[in-house]
Amino acid sequence: MGLLPLLPVLSGCNTRTDAEDLTPASAADTGGTPLAESTIPVPRAGADLIGAALPSGLERGLGSYGSAPRVTLYRWWTDKCPFCVASLPAIEELRLAFADRGLETIAVFHPKPPIASGEIPLASIREAAAARGYHGRVASDLDWKLLDELWLSTGSRSATSASFLCDQSGTVRFVHPGPELHRSDEAQHALCDADFRALEQAIEILLAE
Repeated sequence: MGLLPLLPVLSGCNTRTDAEDLTPASAADTGGTPLAESTIPVPRAGADLIGAALPSGLERGLGSYGSAPRVTLYRWWTDKCPFCVASLPAIEELRLAFADRGLETIAVFHPKPPIASGEIPLASIREAAAARGYHGRVASDLDWKLLDELWLSTGSRSATSASFLCDQSGTVRFVHPGPELHRSDEAQHALCDADFRALEQAIEILLAE
């Protein structure tokens, strides 16, 4: 079973709706006090997972890769997702910016619909990710078992294309609930830009610990 070629406009990553709440986070969301630069930002959704442990099977298919990274960013993505097309280059930007300081990025492929049986070679997943601007490590969650254990079954979620920033112990320290993040100075992408900057700040703080 192969991956679809890069397409600019496809169905989104949302699990229950095709719309995401695009209201940018504000100081009111954190009690009216701006976040300090030394404090990991509070996620606009998914904060209930802060402190949770990653599923034990998440390293499936990754193989050995030298010493354990200080900080790891996992991003679930699929080839039928315009939000992933927009976001994977941003994950690549973070990978390049922080790799020398100990950040690892892993793009976890989850097809839509899930695949109950069968395999997709990691080489094909890697090629599809590269076509979308990401050149780091990849993994697969074809049946969504890991995504369900970590994310979908633990609360009300609006998107599957979520990201989880973890420390060296595998503890979740920051969550991007999806579906899209990247730098932008355009008003319609204000939330994408705010989410990217919050994730960037969280990485900076974790790497400094």
